[in-house]
Amino acid sequence: MYLYNTYSIYLLILFLDGYHSSQNLLRGPYHPPPIYQICHSVICCQGALLRTIQMSKVFGSSKTFVDMKTKRKALEIFNDFIGLNKTFNGNIPLPELQKFVKTNFQNHTIRRWSPPDFKNHPMIINYVQDYTYKEFLSGINQLWNKLAKIIPTKVKNDAQLYSMIYVPNGFFVNVESQNEFYYWDAYWIIKGALICGMETTVKGILQNFLSIIRNYGYVLMGNRIYYEGRTQPPLLTQMMAIYYTYTKDEKFMTDNIELLDAEMMFWLRYRTVNVRSTGNTYVMTHYMSDTFDPRPEMYSADVYIAKSLPIKDQDEYYCRVKAASESGWGFSSKHFHNRDHYNDFRRVLLKINPLNFAYVELNSIMQSNSNILSNMYLIVNDEVNSKFYKQLAHRYQIGINALLWNEDEKIWLDFDTSTAESRNYFYASNLAPLWTGSYDDKLSEFYGDSAVEYLIRNNIINEDLTPRYLCVPTSLYNTGLDWDYNNCWPQLQSMIIFGLHSTRSEKAKQVALNLASSWVHTNFVGYNKTRTLFEKYSAITLGSNGEKKALKNYPAGYGVTIGVLLEIFHEWGDKLKSK
Repeated sequence: MYLYNTYSIYLLILFLDGYHSSQNLLRGPYHPPPIYQICHSVICCQGALLRTIQMSKVFGSSKTFVDMKTKRKALEIFNDFIGLNKTFNGNIPLPELQKFVKTNFQNHTIRRWSPPDFKNHPMIINYVQDYTYKEFLSGINQLWNKLAKIIPTKVKNDAQLYSMIYVPNGFFVNVESQNEFYYWDAYWIIKGALICGMETTVKGILQNFLSIIRNYGYVLMGNRIYYEGRTQPPLLTQMMAIYYTYTKDEKFMTDNIELLDAEMMFWLRYRTVNVRSTGNTYVMTHYMSDTFDPRPEMYSADVYIAKSLPIKDQDEYYCRVKAASESGWGFSSKHFHNRDHYNDFRRVLLKINPLNFAYVELNSIMQSNSNILSNMYLIVNDEVNSKFYKQLAHRYQIGINALLWNEDEKIWLDFDTSTAESRNYFYASNLAPLWTGSYDDKLSEFYGDSAVEYLIRNNIINEDLTPRYLCVPTSLYNTGLDWDYNNCWPQLQSMIIFGLHSTRSEKAKQVALNLASSWVHTNFVGYNKTRTLFEKYSAITLGSNGEKKALKNYPAGYGVTIGVLLEIFHEWGDKLKSK
């Protein structure tokens, strides 16, 4: 449960740690921040038992263990482990450890669920004119049924036995083998579900997120207790706005505005910094972690990479890698503090340091959230809070203009707060302010045209505005990491395509359509081969997920990809043609 401190304690905290929030800078109303707890579970979050099992590699994946259900109370199991460890002088043989795990833990999965408002033939299919694409859309619509899950009430009643966090309503996972949902992916999933007419289901998903804020003060990365202290790009306010656009359910929005406010306060209190540049101070937000242990779900991998560091530096690496995963990107050159080449892959990953970077997409989301909350507070006639968020949006916009906009490149670039310099590398997220509308609307055509020229200069599109790739690669740096060249992620395709389309630049609108058409086509080709959708696609191999080894059978998915395809068909279903 998140708790509110008194005003005097809050002021004392600010004085002691030197933090100056945007509220102080803006002289806005007092919003007490949530005080959030980090998971203390001795089974799946920290301690000797977790370390021993994960480093002994009882399971091939660290996540397998931390997702298991305990057969008894955690403290009883932990005490038995301590006894076993003493028996073998701290070196438990693998067979004994395997026996211990089998005795005390069991696999746990949640059951499939049938959304009450699922439609076999949603109206969007009628809007699509191309017959082949109609069939394609009809097929991916059926995937919703394989991705719909619900948590049984026994998880709520016996919460101490599970790492899973109970939520009351059904939801969609990304791939049928998953048992939990993830935060920022849900933005595109619920948008696709709304396009398919599943308004009741989407309201339930939003209620799930709101229940997590009610208990924790912010939205966790996913509904597992070992994600406490970690989140992802804060898109819930945007989800609520989209839901309102489709349903006009004003009461639901206004009833929960304080919870959206609480999440913003988490980001302002724990993820926002003041950046000084050219004599000015700017409000900016970054990804961060306040814990210094390996990620429970990636425990052995994190330890393997960190062990090449001096012990005093290992905690900092764990903090960095958690911050990187908070971005939703995971491992990527976007988080590297340099581009020095190393043959040792561990040394490559040790370059990850997002703590010093103000990212384009995150600060654009924060600016947009502030605008949305300002408008929401106007609806409930709260002019004080509306003014606060309007001013906050303005302060973010000032930072975006001054620090992220690069006049030489005529595009937004991530900013290194430690060197006060732009990071002049191509990333698909550089165009995110178009998607969030974080720019002066009077200059919409200019920003759209500038983005097109930027894509041409970086050889993403040709001079005639046609794509040079099958989809927009995440970066142009081939590191072998998932979130780099030549992989294309649906989240980023959506940002670019709909960001360009939202401008008043005719060139940008044409590029958006061209990129959308190419993205749909590679999805379509891959679907015809596998009868499913991938989490990412290759920019250079048609219909491929970019993996070197193909699977015989692919699991049903992928929730985000479904959502983005539906977005595109909703906009251009009358124009897109199969090839």
